[in-house]
This record gives sequence, C-alpha cells and structure tokens, in this order.
Amino acid sequence: MTIDFTQIFQQDSVLVIFTIIAIGYLIGNIRIARFEIGVTGGVLLCALMFGHYGYTIDPIVQAIGFTLFIYSVGWQAGPQILNVMRQDGPKYLVLTIFMAGGSFLLVLGLAWMTGLSNSFSAGLMAGSLTSTPTLVGAQNAVSSGLVAPAAGQTQNSLIESISVAYAITYIFGTVGLLLIVKLLPNLLRVDLAAAAETFANERGFKQENVEDTIDRPILRAYLIDDPDLDGLTIAQALTARSPKEISVRSLYRLKRGAELIDPEPSTIIEVGDKVAVFATPEEHAKARDLYNLGAEVLDRDLIDAVVDVAEVVVTNPYAVGKSLEQLGIYERHGCYLTRITRSQIQLPLATGTVVQRGDVMILTGERRALDRAISELGAEDRKAVETDLLTFAAGIVFGLLLGQITVRIGEIDVGIGTAGGLLVAGICVGFLRANRPTFGRMPAAARFIMMELGLLLFMVGVGLNAGGGIANAIGSVGPVLFLSGVIVTCLPLLCGYVFGRLALGMNPALLLGALTGAMTSTPALGIVQQAAKSTVPALGYAGTYALANVLLTLAGTLIMLL
Repeated sequence: MTIDFTQIFQQDSVLVIFTIIAIGYLIGNIRIARFEIGVTGGVLLCALMFGHYGYTIDPIVQAIGFTLFIYSVGWQAGPQILNVMRQDGPKYLVLTIFMAGGSFLLVLGLAWMTGLSNSFSAGLMAGSLTSTPTLVGAQNAVSSGLVAPAAGQTQNSLIESISVAYAITYIFGTVGLLLIVKLLPNLLRVDLAAAAETFANERGFKQENVEDTIDRPILRAYLIDDPDLDGLTIAQALTARSPKEISVRSLYRLKRGAELIDPEPSTIIEVGDKVAVFATPEEHAKARDLYNLGAEVLDRDLIDAVVDVAEVVVTNPYAVGKSLEQLGIYERHGCYLTRITRSQIQLPLATGTVVQRGDVMILTGERRALDRAISELGAEDRKAVETDLLTFAAGIVFGLLLGQITVRIGEIDVGIGTAGGLLVAGICVGFLRANRPTFGRMPAAARFIMMELGLLLFMVGVGLNAGGGIANAIGSVGPVLFLSGVIVTCLPLLCGYVFGRLALGMNPALLLGALTGAMTSTPALGIVQQAAKSTVPALGYAGTYALANVLLTLAGTLIMLL
C-alpha cells in the first residue's frame, strides 16, 4: 500500500492547518544562545514553506482567526486604557504615541523614497515592529472593502503583498529587536541593574525574585503559658513586643476551655488559652520566640480551617491608585499576596507597586479573611470552567456591525472597518468586565486559547498567502524591504530611548520596558528583565502595551487608506 502524503494534505486543509501549527511550535521554541523567533515566527516560516508548494486553506479560517485575535486584543486592552493616565501614565501615553506615530511617519518616508506601494509599506511596518495587530488592520482594510484595489490589482494581490512584506521583515524585526535591547545598555554604558535598583528604592520596591521569596502560609496551634501575657489584650501584647512581626489578623482563632473566640485587638489573653496562628514558617518561628508561646498542640477545633486561594480582580475605587503598602492586605486581613498581574504581565510584589483597575491579585488565606479582603479590593474571579460565550459572541457581533458603519464625507465613505469595530467592541467589553467582574466571565485559560489560536490561524493564512509570491518578491523588492525593515526596527527604538530619557526623564530600566511594550514584544521584555535582574521593566511594559496594540492596529488601516 502506497501512502501519498502530498495528496492527503491537498485534500484535507484541516490537516494542513494543524500540521503547520505543530511544526511552527517546534521551530519557534528552538533557542540559539538566548534568542528564539517565538511561536508566531515559527508558524509563519512553516506556513511560507507550505504556501510555496501550493497549499491553501479556506479564507474563512483566516477570517475566524482574525476575528478572535483582534477582538481579544481589544478585550485585553480595555481595563488598561484609562489606567495609563494614572501616576506615570502621561509619560507612557506620550511615549506610545511617539513610538507609533514616529514609526508610521518613518515608514511613509521610506515608502516615498523607495517607491514602495501602500501594501508593501503596511507589511513593512507590521513585520519590522513584529506587530501582528498592524498586519491585521492592514489586511482587513482590504478584505472588508474599505480600500479599493487600483487598476490591475485585486484584493488577493494586495493581501499577498502585505503578507510578503511582513514575512521578509519579520525575522530581523524579532531578532534585531532582541539584539538591540541586549546591546544598547552596554553601548550607552548604562547599568540596568543599578537603574532598576534606584527606581526600586524610590518606589519602595524589593529586588528579590518574587517566585523564590514567597513562603506559603500554614496553620499551627500553640498553648499560651507565659504569665507575662496574662491579662493583656492582643493589641497590647503585639505592641509591647513587636508590632510588625505578626498581625492580629494572623491569629486565626482562640480557644479557652471549650469556647472558640474570634481574636480581636481588644480580646484579653489568659494563661492556658490556645491560639491558632496562620503565618509562614519563618513567621511562626518569630512568633514563638517573641511571644514565648508554649508547645504546639493538635486541636482540630483550632486548626480545622478552610485555607483557600482566590483570584481577585481589582475594581473597588477604594483600592485603585493605592500602593500595596497603603492597602496593607496582610496587616488588615491576614491574607498573603502571592502574585499581581497587569495585562498578563507579572508585577513586582513590592510596597510601592500601585494598584490599577483591572489588575489581578492572587491571594492566599483563611476563607473568611479572604472574603473580607475581596470585598475591599473588588471581586473574586472564581475558578470556573465556563466561559460567558453569550457575551463573547455578542461582543463580536457588535464589533462586526460597528465596522460596517460608514459616514460619507464628500465623495468618500469613511468608517473604522471590521478591525476597528472589533477592537472598539473588545475594549468596551474588557472595560465593563474590569468594572463588573460578574459580567462576561472568561477564565485565564480561555482568554489564552482564544487569543493564541486566533493569532495562529491568522498567521497560517498569512504565510500560505505569501508563500506563493515570496520568491519573486525577494528577487525584486526583497533587498529594499529588508534594509527598510532594519531601519524601521532600529531607528524608532533608538529615538524612543533618547526621547524617553531627555524629554520624559524616565528611568532607563523602566524606559526600556516601556519601549518593548510600545513595540508589543514580550520576548524583548524578557531580555531587559534579565539584564536589569529585576521585574521593574515589566511596569513600563504594562504601561504602554495595551495602548500600543490599539494604535498599531489603526496605523495598519491608515497606511492602506492613504
């Protein structure tokens, strides 16, 4: 029996799609030194190869991928759109506009000098900045009819040109950006580690690796047999020996005879009482030494507690804009903050970290204490397998309809297009979700698969469309596109660094993080954090990333309209 794999693949486009994604994942995870092109680049390269040999897929697959991805981009950006105006927000806003606007004007200038068409220019900007939203915006401007093909052109030829330019410039856009952010601090003789430490000291941050320093709290019970504690209130005992070592909220329960007592600052201590303490192992040791607690006891009434982990979305105006020190989650409620993320980027667990609406906190504590903390912070995003597909689908429908609306100005019909409509709808739903966590439930795993699968389906279509014409394009405009891509990758980043330092006065570690966010490059953020030996750059990344996705999507559409 002879198996003709070529024929099998030609007859089954689903097989082609998932073969490309699987091989692309393998290619994207190949690491040379500290560099890797990532899953998106791996899928693109694999799709180009398949496209070169004539494989195609139904256009509806790419359309579905585009819809899922761009809507998810807006959904993720929604909670942070207003946050960029708080604390360092104006700097992030100005820097993002400077980077997006500067890159846009640079691309137009290079296109004018080299004679590149709008379609090649859009692909040039998308690939050089490794900005998939720009690519989505440009291709959708064509496929939605927002841009009419010139004489002798078709929608397919324009989309192919965008894809080809993106493919030619993407590789250097990825690797080149990583090289620049790695080498730039050395070339400018900037000590990123020292800069991060300086910023951390100014804001009250700690420099330790968060994952390495978190001790998980445990519940233990002790006998109180120190006569010096007899007759004192809990507040007096804490104040007399060390008010900072252990909080009254860490005292889970007190037992006197058969009576169970919820500890309060005014609760009087008696010799013979038993106390349950919810704290880290280190704090348990300190508590025993400081308060001369007696032997550890096994009393099920005391240690039979519900210790839980909660994922909390910050929505309460009381918490928004306050630092972790001001919130005092541990001091006030006896709960442990083990992680805080913003736009899926982990932030430093430091007293100076300022909380913003839509941030997600992971808290560990006794269930009643958790409920008290949650009511003060926002709402718990309960672990559920269900996704509110009604809201998800309705948001997409709203975005698609919004994209169809046009306004006639003179002889020209002006609209935001499908990409713009989906982006606006995603932003609205994401913003409402951040303020009303019971609305539009979507667990983190569901968000990831929607956005990642949408992106990869779209990239499969891009690569297959470009594969057939990339060989000819490399021979004709390839060198021009590649050299232009090098300029667009390097120059905005260098100018952005100078602008950020001189005009905005930003800390170098924070600035480089913000620049990688403005160029939507998570791998580059990893390089910066390694050099800084700190998570401080993640604050800058989170400050620019959301707005950059929106602006770069609009830039792709605008280039095609010119």
